[in-house]
Amino acid sequence: MSQTPPQTRPERPRIPNFKRFLITGAVLGFVIGAAVSLTGDRVQGYSESTGALYIGALGALLGAGLAGVLGILLDRSGRDRS
Repeated sequence: MSQTPPQTRPERPRIPNFKRFLITGAVLGFVIGAAVSLTGDRVQGYSESTGALYIGALGALLGAGLAGVLGILLDRSGRDRS
């Protein structure tokens, strides 16, 4: 009996799931922004919940942007090897 090595599939580059990256970045950004808003000083004219929503929305925007940049960098690095 001859031993033949198992056949393997050709390796394809791994491409990140951009939707998951963006949603995760937005959620993390919102949570961090809201936490920073709630632990910081009070601002006159805004309630705590309004401030948390505004700063959380800004954090979500920044988080989604950073996650998008990270996804693009990972996508480009995966394609360069192929």
